[in-house]
Amino acid sequence: MHKQINNIAHDHGLTPAEVIAEIEDALSVQLSHQYNADVAVFCIDGNQLEAVIYRKRNGGVTQQTVNMSQVHLGTHIRQQIKNRIARATTIKEAAYYKSFERQAFWGTIQKIDEERNLHVELEIDATEQIIALCPLNRVGVHERHSESFTRGSRRAFHLRKIEPVLRNGTPKLKITVDRTSKTLVENLLREQLSNTLRDFRIRCVKRYVGHRSIVLTSRPLPKATIVAVDRELKERIQVRFVDFNKPDDIQEQITRALDECRYRRASRSA
Repeated sequence: MHKQINNIAHDHGLTPAEVIAEIEDALSVQLSHQYNADVAVFCIDGNQLEAVIYRKRNGGVTQQTVNMSQVHLGTHIRQQIKNRIARATTIKEAAYYKSFERQAFWGTIQKIDEERNLHVELEIDATEQIIALCPLNRVGVHERHSESFTRGSRRAFHLRKIEPVLRNGTPKLKITVDRTSKTLVENLLREQLSNTLRDFRIRCVKRYVGHRSIVLTSRPLPKATIVAVDRELKERIQVRFVDFNKPDDIQEQITRALDECRYRRASRSA
C-alpha cells in the first residue's frame, strides 16, 4: 500500500500525506453511512488501514474496532477516492497558479470555438504550459477578426482569474485571460524594460481599448518600450511623467490627458 500511495502522489502532484488524508476521509464517510455511526479511518505508517466506530451509549461513547480486511471496497468507494484525489489535485494547482494572477504572459492560440472564444496555451515558464480561455468580450473589437488572432498566433494576455470548478462532475482548473485590462498595459511596459529600469511606478489610469491608453510613470520611458507595447495592443500608449508623491500632480495629469482625449474625439466628430 505504501508504494501505491507514493505512485498516486507522484502522478497527481500531491504529497503522500495528502493522498492518505483523502483516502481516510473517503473511507470514513462511506463506513459511517454503512454502520450508521461515526467512523474514523486511520492509515498507520502509510501501510495499514484501521477504523474505529464511535457510538453514543448510556450517556457515554463506546469504541469498536473494525477489521478492515473484511471491508469490501467496491467500485463506488474506489470512485469516491479517485474523485477526492482529483479534487485535491485541482485545489492545489489553483493555489499554485493563483500567484500568477494579474501578470502578463505570452500564449499561442490553439483553438477558436463556435462562440469565437480563444483557447490559449500560456507560457508560464520554459517548462510549464497551461490552457486558458479568453472570452470574446475580453478581446478588443478591433482585434476580433484580425489576422493576428487566428489559430497559431502568439499574443500577450493578462491572466485574469484562476479557480477550481466542476465540469460534468470532474474537478477542473478554469483559467481566464483577457486582452482588455489596464494591468496588461502596465505589465507589458515593465516587460520591455531591463531589470535595472523596472524599479519604478507605472499606472495605467485609463484605457480606451483599441484607441488609447493613458499611463503615468515615475520616470520617462524609452521610446522603444512604448512603441513595442503600442504595436502589440494596436493602440496608442500615451505616457506622462509624474511625481507620485504629489497627489495633486497625478490628478492634474489625469485630467489633462482625459481632456485631450475628449477634444480629439470632438474634433473628429465635427
